[in-house]
Amino acid sequence: MGEYTRPVIEAAEYRDDEGHLIEYGSRWAAYGGTPPEDSYSVEDHPERFAPLLAVAAALIDYLGSHYEVEVEEGHHLIDEMWRAPRVDDTLRAVRLAPTGEACATLTFVLTDYPMVRVYAGVLFTEFYPSCGCNACDERWEDAADELEWQVFSIVGGGFSEAVSEPRRAKWSYNRGRGFVKGMGQTVSHRLRGLDGESDRGGQSRAEDVPRALLESARSTLDAVASVSADGSWLPWSPRRGGASRLNMVGDAGLEPTTSSV
Repeated sequence: MGEYTRPVIEAAEYRDDEGHLIEYGSRWAAYGGTPPEDSYSVEDHPERFAPLLAVAAALIDYLGSHYEVEVEEGHHLIDEMWRAPRVDDTLRAVRLAPTGEACATLTFVLTDYPMVRVYAGVLFTEFYPSCGCNACDERWEDAADELEWQVFSIVGGGFSEAVSEPRRAKWSYNRGRGFVKGMGQTVSHRLRGLDGESDRGGQSRAEDVPRALLESARSTLDAVASVSADGSWLPWSPRRGGASRLNMVGDAGLEPTTSSV
């Protein structure tokens, strides 16, 4: 199977209001690494993240042609998502559903910000860039690194999710912070790199998830755990030739078609 290659992106320069070249990633070095207060929630030059759309498109094409997946594309997918962007803000929505048992589905949503949103498994959602404000000073290259790392961690079987047993959140008192609400029931995920060494994860309150979705997620993850030794979603199966399924129903009124690869 051929290796994925990031598309070549032409370098671009961006300048501040005074005409100075902006060195994204080290913009606030002269401030000791601390951004000015007025740089928060201000987003200059979001167009610098446009290369992420090309990277996402390359990932979609690569995964669709190298793995046993059914590919579905159309704005109608937005209606089925939790925390989805507005349809008017969406440029493209593509779902890659592996044909293998207990493999995590991946959905890419490309927006006009420009931004890439990835939805995986049952509850995982990530944005690239994670934040486009001046203070965060994020580079598109770093966001692309993270996007590619996370996508191939998921595809390679290094992705797990969990919904804890229901429990009431407890309140505690913290000097300086006052009363603090505990987590209660949680949803969590963990990603492990293909090298087996790098990993990261996250956790949030289950009360933020719609109840029906939470119950469905627990049922799905129980099914995954019944066939997976460590409870992780299983790796995608490489394609052995043939054709990928491309379903465009919902956008252009097209019938499902088969796309040769």
